[in-house]
Amino acid sequence: MKLSLCTTCMGRAHHVQQTLPRNLADCVDWSRPNAVEFVLLDYSSRDGLAEWITTDPGLRPYLDAGILRFARTEGHPHFRHSHAKNMAHVLATGDFLCNLDADNYTGRGFADYLRAVFRRRPNAVVATNRFDRRLNAEAYKGSMGRIALSAENFAALGGYDESPRFRGWSGEDTDLLIRAFRKRHRLVMIRNRRFLKVVPHSDLERIRNTDYVDAAAELAKINSYDGYSAAPILRYVAGRAVAPRIANQGRLIGAGPVIWPDEQDVRRSA
Repeated sequence: MKLSLCTTCMGRAHHVQQTLPRNLADCVDWSRPNAVEFVLLDYSSRDGLAEWITTDPGLRPYLDAGILRFARTEGHPHFRHSHAKNMAHVLATGDFLCNLDADNYTGRGFADYLRAVFRRRPNAVVATNRFDRRLNAEAYKGSMGRIALSAENFAALGGYDESPRFRGWSGEDTDLLIRAFRKRHRLVMIRNRRFLKVVPHSDLERIRNTDYVDAAAELAKINSYDGYSAAPILRYVAGRAVAPRIANQGRLIGAGPVIWPDEQDVRRSA
């Protein structure tokens, strides 16, 4: 069983520099280097992310072993959550895929935890609990994007919804979770908060690179799903309950040219 931990980043090099080295140390077992990979997609960052990834001596062993796979896509003025995540997931080669936001720590033992879940329930979808108010604490806020499922089921669900309804900060991760649940995938909640720690930062930084019309409205949207009130979440769930179960039907997900800076060639385009 191979796990792929998929991270997308635009303008968050300062977060990745904190999380990536620790996550690699916490998840990689050098006695079985093919058991896990980290796919990091640079979504048109302009903050030196590519230079750091390709020159940092601490990352070089992981790059050389193919455990850390770094790709870049250029020409994107804004961060499009669904498109970026789909790109990273399509590049992954694991049997099971897990979205890992740039500001998230996996915690030691997270990869083994996922393996244990998927050995018992290969059709499970593993996610954080949207109704757990404790996850609104500064140390955990921003962990709601952690969703893991098999590569086969991810493709069958159509990946993250890239339609215009998910412009800006818009709950594309919860939408994927609801669609998986409606397809009768067994929902497994991550109970151990050790796996859900994040780099604390402001909500303004969360939306800084996204495409939105009104910053105040975007910030209000984030606050409405903070776990203190179930009503906004329940309304969202009710609204998505009648939506199509399969996203992006008839379209290639995560389309676009990808450069692998460490190898100086273009491997995939669509």
